[in-house]
Amino acid sequence: MKTYRRQRQQYLFAGLLGVIGGINLLFFFILYAPARSEYYRLQESIERSRSEVESRRQKIETLERLNVQLSTLDQDRQRLFMRHFIPRAAGWSEILLKLNEMVQEAHVENTQKGYSIDPNPQYGLYSVKIRVPVQGAYPNVVNYIKDIENSEIFFIIDSIDVRTGGSGPNPSDIALDLNIETFFHQ
Repeated sequence: MKTYRRQRQQYLFAGLLGVIGGINLLFFFILYAPARSEYYRLQESIERSRSEVESRRQKIETLERLNVQLSTLDQDRQRLFMRHFIPRAAGWSEILLKLNEMVQEAHVENTQKGYSIDPNPQYGLYSVKIRVPVQGAYPNVVNYIKDIENSEIFFIIDSIDVRTGGSGPNPSDIALDLNIETFFHQ
């Protein structure tokens, strides 16, 4: 009987362990689905976060490059001003010398020049309008215009008024009134 009782206790104990194991298995299946969906949701969130981090890293790199370019903006602006524009204090005398030099190189005639300066600067530049009447042979006048276009100083040809130069020493000459614009910097 002792054996029977012991065996019955073992069966009872095994049954109790089986019931506890079954309940644990049921809890596992009940909790597995939410935990699994939470796991996949967290994985998607991590992927989104990684892509956002990569996107922000690229934006930061772009902004850093832009910052480097902007840091040299003032130097580039000053270099541009010094290279292609004349300081306002010495402006007209330097322009006059440069235009006279071009007149001599192109072998055209020029007796006078007129200019007017805009007193209100825009972007640190003063607009200067210059009227240059020239007379000479057609190829020489063309060379003069090319010299103005290729000058180191920044010139804009606003208009060209053409007329025959029949009153000069050579009746085949042409006469031009060039209206050009340049800029002085302060």
